[in-house]
Amino acid sequence: MKLRSSLIALACLASFGAAHAMTPTEIAAARADGSLKEIRLAGASALRLMVGAYIQSDLAQPATFDVFFDSATGSNHRAYSFKTKVAIGGWPVGTPVLITKRDAGGSAQGVTPLLNGGDATQAHMLVDASCTAASGGVSPATDIQKAGFICSGTTTGLATAGFSDVEPALLQATVNGGTGLDVSGLDAAGFVQNIFAIGVNKKLYLALQKAQGLVAAGATDIDESAAAQPSIPKSFIAGALTGQLLGSSSNKKGWNLLIPASVDSNINNKRINVCRRTPGSGTQAASNLYFANNPCGGTANQFVPTAGTTTATLAVTGSLTTLQNSSTGAVETCLGTVEGLADSTGGGYAFGVLGRENNPQAVVNGVPSEKGYRYVKLSGATPSRAALISGEYDFAVEASMQWPKAGAANAPSADALALLTKMRSEMGKAAILQGLDPDLQNGLAALPSTVSGAWSDLDATTKSYTSHTNRISANSCSFVRMTK
Repeated sequence: MKLRSSLIALACLASFGAAHAMTPTEIAAARADGSLKEIRLAGASALRLMVGAYIQSDLAQPATFDVFFDSATGSNHRAYSFKTKVAIGGWPVGTPVLITKRDAGGSAQGVTPLLNGGDATQAHMLVDASCTAASGGVSPATDIQKAGFICSGTTTGLATAGFSDVEPALLQATVNGGTGLDVSGLDAAGFVQNIFAIGVNKKLYLALQKAQGLVAAGATDIDESAAAQPSIPKSFIAGALTGQLLGSSSNKKGWNLLIPASVDSNINNKRINVCRRTPGSGTQAASNLYFANNPCGGTANQFVPTAGTTTATLAVTGSLTTLQNSSTGAVETCLGTVEGLADSTGGGYAFGVLGRENNPQAVVNGVPSEKGYRYVKLSGATPSRAALISGEYDFAVEASMQWPKAGAANAPSADALALLTKMRSEMGKAAILQGLDPDLQNGLAALPSTVSGAWSDLDATTKSYTSHTNRISANSCSFVRMTK
């Protein structure tokens, strides 16, 4: 994922002269001699691309940047090594840094393990000489979505800071896997609006296009144009996520409500495969509040989301099946798995909630990828940054970054705090977002609080990256409204 133009990249390379990549062997050596600075981040897998993109574009000398995944897909852990291109706190330019990012377990892992002195048993990626070169990997890295090295090992230790798709307190609600812990010991603040969307596998996308008259009845491939993007009612998604729509049943409450038999002759028997996240995920917390009003509505005014299991079997036909997934990448894999299922009547159908920064057709190191799903409109509204800014689309929450307050046993050191503060204050601003790859830009918008004065007086570029709609800060249960 290239984040700056090639001319800027070449200029940076020239200015840093003989700098070279921070490979696993060099990282191990720097760790041994005490020169390596290590930062452990955890939580909010939906923000994994933004974090990596910011590190690459604004912290790292280009020729020193390397990317590490825990597996070929990097679903649970990722890491970035580099030498700093700016002074940070007491760290001079050229300081070797390793930032690991734990995605496994979602946003709760960016909150609970930081509380009460921290959890020293939390697992983080281990980057050392045991890492191996990734197939087709490039070092130094040019794209955050392609690892140069695979590091399957983990080590336990305290996280330096965490991310969550919603405010930390919301993750302590029972529906989100919380136990009501006090989060007042965290220095937490929102830094960007994170846009979520409904992704469906391509076979379902095509069936919806046919049902809505967006493509010919005999079409065999989806129409990728924006004009042909199909829509699913918010109420349908809410019903499926809370156990009201069961797919194949005598009551005929499933895909037949959206797709007629003229499109799919076996529609009454088609299973609703739900690819959802596990409790503790910020993506799931956003889904719970938006589609189930939970925990926002209190006992009388909320629904209970269907939990499903982590071992549910995906299939073409049958009743509602809900598969819990530990990371955003795993939800993408779930949708792709259903896309690969087939039978005589056109295959299976699935949907899932994803951060909109994820691109099902991302271009990685110049090579287009295909993940087997596409985003649909939600009740006619397009899931995009532009639609959020205009007020037409409202499935978005304020993402938070946090660390233990000064005085806590696990509070970050002064220099680490300088880096964390820099990240939180800069990552979500329009000036940074407009330099990111387009893959990311549809999923993120700067908060109204990041600009002064009237939104209507901003220059056109800043307007296009800055929202003037938002919820009350640190209160995801509040309504979205225009505030600037």
